[in-house]
Formats: sequence, C-alpha cells, structure tokens
Amino acid sequence: MATHARPPSGSLSTVQLRNRMILPARRIITEHWPRVDRCPICRSAWPCPPTETAYDYLATLGQGGWAPPEPRGRR
Repeated sequence: MATHARPPSGSLSTVQLRNRMILPARRIITEHWPRVDRCPICRSAWPCPPTETAYDYLATLGQGGWAPPEPRGRR
C-alpha cells in the first residue's frame, strides 16, 4: 500500500493554493493600475505598495511582467 502524503480532505494542495492566489494578485494590479502615473486607490505614486507586493508574488511564478488588458474601445 502506498503511503503518499496527501492533503487532508477539504484542504488545498500547494498548486491549487498558488493558482488561487494568482487571481487576487492580478485583481490588485488591475484595480491599482495607474491613471496618469498615480494609483487611483492609494493616491500615491505608482507602483504603490500593494501593486509592488502583487508583482513580487507574480514574479516568483514567472509572471512578473503581467499587465491588465486594455479596456475595450481604447487603442
């Protein structure tokens, strides 16, 4: 009988947790995306601390250059 270490029922694996944390990091970046080099949420120079933290997390996953898509109708 195999004795693999499995997460207890109802808990997330490391991969599942990582994948779930990508979406909030991207949401933070999108919400804090600069309008004329200022954060619309923090009102500080961009990148603001929450955005830097989100980018640092995505960078650990190889996605540090992620940027939100442009709103429709803008070119």
